Amino acid sequence: MLLRQIQCFCAVCETGSFTKAAQSLYITQSAVSQQMKNLETDLGVSLFKRGGRNLSLSNAGKRFYEETSTILAQIDTAKKNAHQVGEEAGELIK
Repeated sequence: MLLRQIQCFCAVCETGSFTKAAQSLYITQSAVSQQMKNLETDLGVSLFKRGGRNLSLSNAGKRFYEETSTILAQIDTAKKNAHQVGEEAGELIK
């Protein structure tokens, strides 16, 4: 499982659409679809209920989103904190 797959997954959850997620990530819709297919294969579970044009999360998908959205927020905070400490210590890469 890759961080990029989790980012794509959370974007799909937040936008409700593979196409809108792709637009928000500046990648193609087919790239998002492939990432989701690979993630579901890695996990061995369906994350989405697919029915025509309707897309909703499976129970496993809901639980996975709850946990992964928290992880992404923690990663974002860690990145900001590292940058702040590096800036204060004069360790930024120029």
